[in-house]
Amino acid sequence: MSCWRDYWFGWQMKIGRHPGLYYTLFAHRFPFNRMRVTRDTELCIEGFPRSANSYAVVAFKLVNPEVKIAHHLHVPAQILRAVAFHIPAVLIIRKPEDAVASFLIFQQSKHVDHYLRFYTDFYRALVPVMEEVLVIDFTTIVNDVNRMIQAVNWRYQRHYQQIDRLEDRQAEIFTRLEAYHQQFFGGSIHKSTLPHAERERWKSEIKSRINKSPLLETAQAMYNHFLQKAI
Repeated sequence: MSCWRDYWFGWQMKIGRHPGLYYTLFAHRFPFNRMRVTRDTELCIEGFPRSANSYAVVAFKLVNPEVKIAHHLHVPAQILRAVAFHIPAVLIIRKPEDAVASFLIFQQSKHVDHYLRFYTDFYRALVPVMEEVLVIDFTTIVNDVNRMIQAVNWRYQRHYQQIDRLEDRQAEIFTRLEAYHQQFFGGSIHKSTLPHAERERWKSEIKSRINKSPLLETAQAMYNHFLQKAI
C-alpha cells in the first residue's frame, strides 16, 4: 500500500542528510524553494513530519509575519544548513510512536518499520549539531508555543513577538491551519493537522503495531537522547 509515497519519502530521507546534494536535486523546485534555508533565512523550524511543525510555524507567523522562516521540508539538510549559515534553528521532537503513527496515516502506508527507520535516521543525522540548535518537544509547542518564542529570543538574542492572550487566539491559529490543509490537501482526513475522531481511531490501531516493532526501541532511544536537551 502506498509504495510510491514510501519510496519518495525514503529517497528524500536518503539525500536529505546531505545539504549540497539535497538542495541541488530537490529544494530548488517550487514550492520547496520557498521553504528552504537560504542566506536570507532568519529562522529555521524543522522536525520529523507530524510533530507540530505546522502549528509552530503558523503560530509564530501569526505575530511575526515578516520573519523569513525555512520550514516543512522535513529533512536534516535544513537544520544542517541553518547551523552552517549561523541561522537560528528550532528542531522539534515528538515521541516516535506518536509521530510515526500519525505519519503512516498521512502517507496511507502500512510499513511501520520503514517509518521507524526514517525517524531514527532523521534525528541521527542531527546528533553532531544538537548542541547548536534549540530542541523543543512536541508537548511544549502544543501546550504553550510562546515558550518556543521565548527560548528563541533568549538563545539567539532576538526580539520576536509573543502571542498575547494565547488561549483566546487558538481558534485563529486553527482556522489558519485548516486553510493550509484545504489549500494543499483538499480537506483529506488522512492529512489534516487538526484533531479528528476517525484519525485517532486509526492511530490507536497503528500504534499497537508500532509497539510490536523491534525498531521502536532504537527510535525511542534517539528521542530520549534529544529530549535531554529539549525544553
